[in-house]
Amino acid sequence: MLRSAVLAAGLSLISTAGYCAEEKTSGAFVGEGIYSPTTGCKKLKDIESGKATPNIATYPLTLTQEGTRSWEGGCKFESIRETSANTFETKMQCSEGAEEYEETVTFTRLDADRIKVASDGEALVYERCKGLKGTVE
Repeated sequence: MLRSAVLAAGLSLISTAGYCAEEKTSGAFVGEGIYSPTTGCKKLKDIESGKATPNIATYPLTLTQEGTRSWEGGCKFESIRETSANTFETKMQCSEGAEEYEETVTFTRLDADRIKVASDGEALVYERCKGLKGTVE
């Protein structure tokens, strides 16, 4: 009887550990929709409407509550810490092709439709893409 209880508890811990590893961290501070730097929103609209085929030359960098994406890979939020009003330091789990790595990225909300994304001394301003139907990811 005791052995069965220990086995059941062990299986419960294993299934809970597996579930926690799969749990996603949401970048709720990003807000709804898709963001992209400069001409990225136009590229997404062209892909969505069929005017362009998604490929390495046409698919722009994007940002959503799940993380960042590019044609070759992307980063998912692993942990998020607000460092000051509208500024968030994140640890992100990234992949590009077969390479996987962790990166620290700082997000600063500039206004309702723009977020500055900075890492390793480089920064880009992402703007909310308006008018997308949500069929491009």
